[in-house]
Amino acid sequence: MPRSSSSWEGSEALWITAAGWASAAKRKFGNAIVVTSDRIAEPSEVWNYPLNQKSGRQVAKRRYSYFPSFCRTLFNDLVVCKNLMDWKLLKSDLLQGKNPAFVWEKHDLFFGPGKKLSQKLNVPLISYVHAPVVWEASKWGVKRYWWGKWLERLEAQSLRKADLVAVVSEEVKEKVMTMGVAEEKILISPMAVEPQLFSENKQLSQEINEAYKLKDKFVIGWTGSFRKFHGLDHVIKAFKKVSDKHPHTILMLVGDGAERQNSERLVKKLGIHDKVIFTGRLKFLEIPQYISLFDVAVVSARSGEGFHYSPLKLREYMAAGKAVLAPNAGEIPSTFQDEQNVKLFNAGNIESLKNGMLFLIENDDKKQEIAQNGKQKILGSGTWEQELEKAMNFLDI
Repeated sequence: MPRSSSSWEGSEALWITAAGWASAAKRKFGNAIVVTSDRIAEPSEVWNYPLNQKSGRQVAKRRYSYFPSFCRTLFNDLVVCKNLMDWKLLKSDLLQGKNPAFVWEKHDLFFGPGKKLSQKLNVPLISYVHAPVVWEASKWGVKRYWWGKWLERLEAQSLRKADLVAVVSEEVKEKVMTMGVAEEKILISPMAVEPQLFSENKQLSQEINEAYKLKDKFVIGWTGSFRKFHGLDHVIKAFKKVSDKHPHTILMLVGDGAERQNSERLVKKLGIHDKVIFTGRLKFLEIPQYISLFDVAVVSARSGEGFHYSPLKLREYMAAGKAVLAPNAGEIPSTFQDEQNVKLFNAGNIESLKNGMLFLIENDDKKQEIAQNGKQKILGSGTWEQELEKAMNFLDI
């Protein structure tokens, strides 16, 4: 991973991806390590990254917010660049006496150390691309002005040096091809799941159930980071309509983020504060116990436009055996079948989202069928081991 173990707060899916690939590699090859700019870790340690969050971080963020957005972006880019220049861990005999099969690196804004390490060890380099950084940030409204095109050229050079570029979706594949990456070097490798993490711990789940008084309640749940593109205001508004018809329903929102206060204000305005639970930020390994209490699990999106990513939470919900309500956006409708292993709704349409919730509440047999089929699909084709095998076959390892 090209940054420190305390990086990517709010983007924990990046660490979960690294932990998933490393865990699968350890089972296949007998050993695997995750290297960051500040430490070396076992795969099992990485599930709860990032580490070392400083107490003054939020104060610093508030002070930093007074600067113009382009200044903040430029400063962040310079910090990332500086941190990548000094990888002391790679100057040591990191893998002395080892015989690694490959180097896996999460693609970042600047050249990471992966290529140098793979050349030193004479093994292939896999560059894993959730999305090209400049391109994805521009979708969320981040402007890099004069230096953006230069950074994207650096990204392209970095990707072209990899032996395999693993991307999460067809849209990301198309983008990296426009950056000069040959199609024969690209493998679509969507987000996956570690199934054993989502096996139910009944004792802990029961404690959570009692703490939130969920007995005889129908729980509609969501997990993630509170961000605008998730459209949680749509979820809350749709739930309001549902709860008016089915008073025994509860909405549980697991996570934290910039939009949480807006979500809490909306809940209060709609008069449903007694029906919506905000759990706050949880460690990743705690989240499966909360998901185990969901009757329906929601993947949300404000819009289907530009939906380029591969939803990690969708796979996790399915691995936990939950019926999933998801938008018909991006890779989802081509990967999953409506009313077979997922229930689809029109992204950005509150009425469609509401109807999806009602469908799963009022059709219990169908809900159970969707949940069972979804779990079977994920266990059959959606684990990190299976994604690793695809990459190994691609590289003929």
